[in-house]
Amino acid sequence: MYELNCSGVIPGCQRVIRAESTAEVIRRAVSQAKQLGVETITPRMMDAFRDQVQETAH
Repeated sequence: MYELNCSGVIPGCQRVIRAESTAEVIRRAVSQAKQLGVETITPRMMDAFRDQVQETAH
């Protein structure tokens, strides 16, 4: 299981996004960002997503 605390990456986000793979966490993070009004996912934001995803013991 992998997770991303998006509060430090996506403005206004207070969720912890969890999924079975890093790719799915990032896909969900992109979707969440767009729902919160982020129009463009920048390379810097994608790097932050990748850097902040952590593997959990769940």
